[in-house]
Amino acid sequence: MTWRARIYTLHRWIGLLVCLQLLAWSIGGLVFSVLDIRAVRGETDSPMTPYRAMDHASIMRGLQEGVASAALAMGERVAHLALIDRGLGARWEIRDQTGDLIACLLADGSPAPMVSREQAERLALDDFTPPAQPREAVLIEANPPIEYRAKPLPAWRVVLDHPRRPHIYVDARTGEISARRNRAWRIFDFFWMLHTMDYAGRDDFNHPLLTGASVLAITTAASGLSLWLWRFATRVSRRRRRSRHRAVA
Repeated sequence: MTWRARIYTLHRWIGLLVCLQLLAWSIGGLVFSVLDIRAVRGETDSPMTPYRAMDHASIMRGLQEGVASAALAMGERVAHLALIDRGLGARWEIRDQTGDLIACLLADGSPAPMVSREQAERLALDDFTPPAQPREAVLIEANPPIEYRAKPLPAWRVVLDHPRRPHIYVDARTGEISARRNRAWRIFDFFWMLHTMDYAGRDDFNHPLLTGASVLAITTAASGLSLWLWRFATRVSRRRRRSRHRAVA
């Protein structure tokens, strides 16, 4: 078997192996370019107001209460202290250097209660501007669904009755809207999974399966290009030989 025949065979079999993944990458790229990323994130259905305006009295009362002593008692872990109203009244959020929540306190320094089901539903409805009604609210404390991966727990998942199938996730400690999921997001995430080939976590680019598929795709493209150049060079050589024969004749 000649080298050219071997390259043809290699190109054909590798192309067969990677064609489905190449198709998935291509379709995924089309989906990513067609879907509005703001709609995927749920931003087009939300007023996107994570904080509520506080009046002067609320601010002054919060500053004068005993939160400072409570924060000092937590020691060197405290890196960020903020008085925020997310729709449940003014609360102090105390976070460490990585941004993780250490404590959520009321204005007087006492621990803030966990967000109730009714509060979570109200916050979700406030965050979703189209008309809708809550269909289900579930408190997730462990083993979150794949659509809520790498997000803070515990959290309320509020399912709204709407054609876009929105799931609004509410941080059960602070009342923050921690994630917005809808039909467009799930389509995007499915093709993102195919794109990264991370079928478990969906966000890891550094794994052997993706590396191997990329190497095979590059090999397919390189072998196809070499065959095209080989064929082009052969045609040019034949034309030159014909021109010489005609000149001699």
